[in-house]
Order: sequence, then C-alpha cells, then structure tokens
Amino acid sequence: MRERYQRLEAQTRQRHGGGGVVNGDLGSIPLTSHVRPEPPLPEVLNEAAQASKDLLTQELRLAKAEMATKAKRAGKGAGLLGAAGITGLFALAAFSAAAILGLAVVLPAWLAAAIVGGVYAVIAGGFAAAGRAGVRSATPLFPQDTVRTLGSLGGTLGRAWRRGQA
Repeated sequence: MRERYQRLEAQTRQRHGGGGVVNGDLGSIPLTSHVRPEPPLPEVLNEAAQASKDLLTQELRLAKAEMATKAKRAGKGAGLLGAAGITGLFALAAFSAAAILGLAVVLPAWLAAAIVGGVYAVIAGGFAAAGRAGVRSATPLFPQDTVRTLGSLGGTLGRAWRRGQA
C-alpha cells in the first residue's frame, strides 16, 4: 500500500512540476500554481478604497494645475485691462493738454484736442478688447475638465458597484 502512495506521489510531482504536494491524513493533494482563490471581501474593498484615493489625489493634482493655468490667463487679461486704464489716463491728459495748447494752434483748439484724444482713445480701446478676451478665455474660474472627469468617474463607479463589479 505504501508503494502505491509513493508511485502516485511521484506521478503527481511529474505532472505538477516536481513539487508542491501537501501530505495530510487524506494522502497527497497537489498544490497547483494556477489556482488562485478569490480574495476576501474586506481586501477587495480595501483595494477599491485605495484605488479611489489614488485616483482622487491625481484628479486633485490635475485640478490644481488647471487652476494655475487659468489664473495665469486671467492675470494676463487683467494686466492688459490695467494697461487700458493707464492709456485711458494718458488719453485724458492728452485731451487736457490739447485743449490748453490748441488755443495757440492754427486749427481751432477743440479740433486739435479731439484729434490727439481720439488717437489715445483708439489705443485704449485696443488694450481693453485684448484684455477682455484674455479674461474671457480663463473663465469660469473652476477646473471644468477635472469636474467633468470626476463626475464621469463617479457615475461609472456607481454603476459598477450596483452591478457588483467594484
């Protein structure tokens, strides 16, 4: 009887790569490397929680980067609006100087002041238009792409959880 068990054990070793048997009360039971038991539910939930945490951390980093980009755009637009304001002050000063100096010019004083002031007003208008476009390109001031991704991810996780896949 002992010889028969030894022969069966040798055949099992040959079939399963020369090892991996457990000797117990019931004889030799081969341990195969390709059989993987299902992980316990707490382990699965822990892995899902960790993966969700990692994903949320990555999304928050993306949101931070997106906000920095939008803040830079808004800063440039605000700078151009500031330049428009300063140029507007120059236009006001030019209108004032033109009004004073225009009294001594061959043209009527009001026409000289209007021409100089008009040139500065056109320049200020160009700065204002460029600044407004810069501010508009940066608004709304929240990370839209990240919010969209997180919303989609939440829906996907919810559907998977209801199906029992997560």
